[in-house]
Amino acid sequence: MTAFWRIPHPDDGPPPPDWVQPFLELDAEWNAGRAVGRTSGSTGTPKSVAFDPAAVRASAHATALHFGLNTHSDSPIQAWSALPALGVGGRMMWWRTRILGWTLTQSRPSTSPMVPEPATGERHDFAVATPQQAAAMAQTGQLRKIRILLLGGGAVSPSLETALQSAAAQAQCEVHLGFGMTETLTHVATRPLGEPVYTPLPGVTWSADVDGGLLLDAPERGVHALHTRDAVEAATTASDSPGFRWLGRLDDVINTGGLKVHPTELERALDPLVEPHLDGRRWYVAGRPHPTTGEQVTLVVEGEANAQQAERLLAAVAQGHPHPDRPRAVVWMARFEETGTGKVVRR
Repeated sequence: MTAFWRIPHPDDGPPPPDWVQPFLELDAEWNAGRAVGRTSGSTGTPKSVAFDPAAVRASAHATALHFGLNTHSDSPIQAWSALPALGVGGRMMWWRTRILGWTLTQSRPSTSPMVPEPATGERHDFAVATPQQAAAMAQTGQLRKIRILLLGGGAVSPSLETALQSAAAQAQCEVHLGFGMTETLTHVATRPLGEPVYTPLPGVTWSADVDGGLLLDAPERGVHALHTRDAVEAATTASDSPGFRWLGRLDDVINTGGLKVHPTELERALDPLVEPHLDGRRWYVAGRPHPTTGEQVTLVVEGEANAQQAERLLAAVAQGHPHPDRPRAVVWMARFEETGTGKVVRR
């Protein structure tokens, strides 16, 4: 079974395998002047979104400019992806290479993809992947085949970011985290591993609304004053470039006795304290009703309930993070609910 498909493809080459057909349908749509995406369902009911092809082109060119990928070189950019055709990340990668004249090696979508050698040269110049795919690639030493890797489609835990940063440094691979959504035609800002501040792409401006939510403008993409439910604050990168720090989702903010706690920020602080006690099990921070404080900061852990383990967790947190925002209880869920793209649904 063919594990990857390369575009452009020789006219006398073998016919495409069945898994390539959804991607070829994107070509038919594009050639007919249509570009359609589908939201992931992580913040609402999944829906189809029709894009102006001019907006798709603007997004593609912004990515090339942001990462310094020369579109006028005699040798075309070598790109790689194992994202499926359903999500906007996989669709944009396919469209991006068409618009910019890049060579694309599309691997069969998989959570543990194999990265083939590029058509020319030693590395793929640019690639996209989910955090889960990147973790598998790091374990198998495949990051060495990629020069710049952009991650999207899921959260990156602090422990995973540390592991990826180490693997990427050994492989001499630049790994960046993207921030964006279907409505913005994928990423509008990125940050390198280890850097907490996102830098907007060319043509993108942002501000914070009165509720702390992110307001986005990207006129060339058809985005005008898009009010997201993402909590942000202004910050600068290590090189003094202006950008924003992502604090989490406004919908997830916990109000405990008048103290507002952003779970994502707290999870980053708790990760080195919690992870050693959970044997790789998934967890997150959430608010639970409380009779006196309104909400109680709570650790939600995937797996079978274990009272002794809960006591150890809370003791480790109290010792390592003795602050008012620390979790005061542990609840267990047999299995976390996930969206169609594998994101954990916080309850």
